[in-house]
Amino acid sequence: MRRVNIIYAGLIAALALTSVAFGQMAPQMPELRRTPLDQEAVWTIEHINGGAYRAMTNNHGTVFVVTSEGIILADPLSYEFAVWLKQEFATRFGVPVKYVVYSHYHWDHASGGGVFADTATFVAHENLPAYLEMPPDSTTLSDVVGQYEPLAALDADGNGLVELSEVPKDLQRFPGSKQSIFEGFDANKDGALNGAEVVRGALGFVHPPDITYSDEIEITLGDQRVNLTWVGDMNHSSDTSLITFPDDDVILIVDYISFRLPNREMDYELGKFEEWMNAIRLTEEQAKKYEFTATGHGPVGNWEGVQRWRVYLETLQNEVAAGIAAGKSLEDMQRDIKMEEYSDLEGFDWVDENVLGMYHFLTD
Repeated sequence: MRRVNIIYAGLIAALALTSVAFGQMAPQMPELRRTPLDQEAVWTIEHINGGAYRAMTNNHGTVFVVTSEGIILADPLSYEFAVWLKQEFATRFGVPVKYVVYSHYHWDHASGGGVFADTATFVAHENLPAYLEMPPDSTTLSDVVGQYEPLAALDADGNGLVELSEVPKDLQRFPGSKQSIFEGFDANKDGALNGAEVVRGALGFVHPPDITYSDEIEITLGDQRVNLTWVGDMNHSSDTSLITFPDDDVILIVDYISFRLPNREMDYELGKFEEWMNAIRLTEEQAKKYEFTATGHGPVGNWEGVQRWRVYLETLQNEVAAGIAAGKSLEDMQRDIKMEEYSDLEGFDWVDENVLGMYHFLTD
């Protein structure tokens, strides 16, 4: 518990410093993430190779491998999707999930694992459990900055709580989901979110791991192996695992590399851009050893998609650094940096927010 308290004390301090810097350099608040209520859920399972399959809910994806003794499932994604997957597994394969392996703790990849708790053992990096703990009770909504800052700002009556009545119905959720992300934040189920609940994030549906590892771990089930390797402490999270399926020639990379543009402001309030780039370069070399590269977002591809992601970030870094050296304002760089050679990728309309994130990486 002492370690958890230290982690959150450091997080709150970092958030406070980031808030000051953000206010000085970019007064605009991040956009409130929302999902149209009429957007339909599309749930699919596709064969990749050997015993490995790709499962997707719209543009969130995971991988599972079927063996004679059961299934090893990477990220369960969401509660509703996990319920559907469990039914599909029983119908299609007739074997239960024996392991759930997490890529990292974020709600939109790690939720729903409890659906498999009757048969599965849960595996994650040793840094994941700390994220599931609540920050100190003294944490207030004013301590919230970054991606959840817009949520804290919904406290219209200024009472220090965000009530369900103050939250728009289309607050970010999975497409077609009947389950609001609000439920994931509301740890004590009182219908209102305090500062600690918002800082922790929407982790109410993340089942804790039974087994944790430090550097790498191999899981064997039937005739299949699955390996988890820690990619290091970096900007997206400090618990991210690279997941490989060596017997099926498949590698799964979640969020710190995707086959779309980087997620909006990119930073996640952790900084550590060079650590992120180091993880990307090491993963690119690993991906070259596998025929199939799956990511948490986007279609299954190969190592060249990882290379393109790296080049995008290196190009963006050079463009923003040149703009800073030339004395350009952030607003001018957001207007002038186009990255048009990536217009075919999903998320191309996030380029201006990627510029914002890179600006902070280079100046904070």
